[in-house]
Amino acid sequence: MVLRSSGHDFVVVKADPDEGVLTSETDYYVDGSPIKRFEKIQFMGMWDYQSSHSREDSGLLFRDYISPYFKKATEGEDGVSVVQVGETIRIRDLDFLVYMAEPSEDHGIIDKDTMIFVDWDTTPAFDKIHIVPFQDTLPNAYAFDVFNDYLKPYLTRNKQMVFTVGHHFTYQGVQFKVVCGEPPGPARVGRDTTIYCEGVLHPSLRNLLPPHLLEQLSSLPPGLQMLLLNTEALAGGYEERLMEVQELLSRRRGLSNETISRLERFKWGEQRPGSSGDQTQCMVCLSDFANGEDIVRLPCSHVFHASCIDE
Repeated sequence: MVLRSSGHDFVVVKADPDEGVLTSETDYYVDGSPIKRFEKIQFMGMWDYQSSHSREDSGLLFRDYISPYFKKATEGEDGVSVVQVGETIRIRDLDFLVYMAEPSEDHGIIDKDTMIFVDWDTTPAFDKIHIVPFQDTLPNAYAFDVFNDYLKPYLTRNKQMVFTVGHHFTYQGVQFKVVCGEPPGPARVGRDTTIYCEGVLHPSLRNLLPPHLLEQLSSLPPGLQMLLLNTEALAGGYEERLMEVQELLSRRRGLSNETISRLERFKWGEQRPGSSGDQTQCMVCLSDFANGEDIVRLPCSHVFHASCIDE
């Protein structure tokens, strides 16, 4: 929408809500650089799993969709159309992604002098995809259908989404993971994609930790990572274990020399690990203990090579 005042043209680039009327209580924001006119712009036709079109003929995208749409817009009273790079425009029964533009600006004006290019999105489609919910995020108070209540609405609203195996997303409070795909991706869900959603996933603490703590966790020896992520270590379950791991990583620091000097030490083979159970390998280097090796027991009752602790 273009507003004219005192010889200046103003373009509405964003509003909350998207549609409404201007009143005396409306707040106006006019910050930012003037919007430029795009010299060139590239659209991508989003071919999704509900589309019946063939991607062999890209000419019809311009002839039947883009050209009539923007011709009508530029022939109006304002003579321009404002678009944003990265936005998706719905034209009849297809979605078009504003892929790129020159000059390189977030917003710009399309007029009769703008060169418009359009093609089908070339991202391949999955032949098969298996998407599974995490058990602890599923509702318990009412019956539901995973595909019809969650997956189908999400895929319909996110037709441009590109997935890879291992991708996570959340819809209506339920977290999902792409556990398998043919091809493995990146790819989209297409009209001929077979979608599987059987089964559930049990949560892993690795999936629940924030990125900065995951980075700290990855710097630890593999054995210590396994120890920290052991959800059976506490009877309280995932929530209690998650809080403990977050606290440990947030205040992570090495033992002082004084504390290390007070730790119980013994030779492997001369004394069993005791309350550490059947532990037979060091949780730092993951090597099996050998008779005669110097062993240290930490306050948590786990045992380690003395040399690994001293490091």
